[in-house]
Amino acid sequence: MRITRLHRLCALVVGALVLLSLAGCHGGARDGVLPSRTPDPACAPCQAGLRGDLNGSGTPDITDAVGILRIIVGLDPANALADCDCDGATGITDAIALLRCLVGFDPWPITCGPALGDEMTGSDGQTLVGVPRGSFMMGSEEGFDDEQPVHQVTLDAFWISRCEVTNDQYAAFLNSALPADVSSWLGIADPSCGIEQAGATYQSRAQLGQHPVLAVTWHGAEAYCAYYGYALPTEAQWEYAAAGPNANRYPWGSTWDGSKCCWDGNTGPFEQTFPVGSFPAGQSWCGALDMVGNVWEWCADFYGETYYGISPGMNPTGPADGEYRVLRGVCWYNEHDAEQDRFRCAYRDLDDPALINDGFGFRCVRPAR
Repeated sequence: MRITRLHRLCALVVGALVLLSLAGCHGGARDGVLPSRTPDPACAPCQAGLRGDLNGSGTPDITDAVGILRIIVGLDPANALADCDCDGATGITDAIALLRCLVGFDPWPITCGPALGDEMTGSDGQTLVGVPRGSFMMGSEEGFDDEQPVHQVTLDAFWISRCEVTNDQYAAFLNSALPADVSSWLGIADPSCGIEQAGATYQSRAQLGQHPVLAVTWHGAEAYCAYYGYALPTEAQWEYAAAGPNANRYPWGSTWDGSKCCWDGNTGPFEQTFPVGSFPAGQSWCGALDMVGNVWEWCADFYGETYYGISPGMNPTGPADGEYRVLRGVCWYNEHDAEQDRFRCAYRDLDDPALINDGFGFRCVRPAR
């Protein structure tokens, strides 16, 4: 089935190019390549607003692809709906993206995911902020060896938790999932843990409901995400949400400001964490809060010290296997050291995915589609 679709896609691409050449040489619809009753794709009403639907029919067809190609070669004016691959420009990949919908490789209508400033409510009630598709330079030349080489990464759009997952949210998850044993997920016996068990029910300790969950293992973070249809962010997603397309040194900009996050020199009311979202001035470019400080955040990836040297440029997901998982973002007990600046967005750390630590927490992502 897939081979048949691939053959059809190739045939449609060739056919669209042939139609374009005929349209360009003979004046388009006037000479019958496009029937006179069919409007020129680039000139037809586009008020329907479906990306790729240049002729306004509501469905993808070959004339839409021809319309995109006419824009590329300058026969027709630009049209925002021609941007089918969501990169902000019109090119041959847009026509291919449209034709993939036509043969059934990709879903129709085409959606590009969230725009900057978009928010959504997740299945667990938390707020997620939109991270548009884009590229950035990942890593740091001034950092440690595992942050090099600096390399360009392009990511599809995604949603990321505005704040770290809280004790209230994690307790609600435990009460809903009803695991037989939470010990591999959460260090509930650890004095730093903000969740306690009262009979058969889990609840936040007094005044800690809106603080980030602590002492959660990678497995416990992954279990939460899977239960609600999320995932842990890849290391690249995390750094992009923190640093942005300009690869900021800190989420808020290029200069260290200890008043914009929770750290050893600015701890919370119990000399530990703050309630999530307590530092709006420290938000990242996409509106994510507490990207540094408060808690270290588990990422999906296995840690690879030299992975940046072989990382793919598109949606990297880390090494295929490994012993440790990536942590990002430092926590409440870390000190700021200008020479070994762990608060930089590019800083990488790692630990045993089964480890319970009073500085480990997480946030979630979900794909745009």
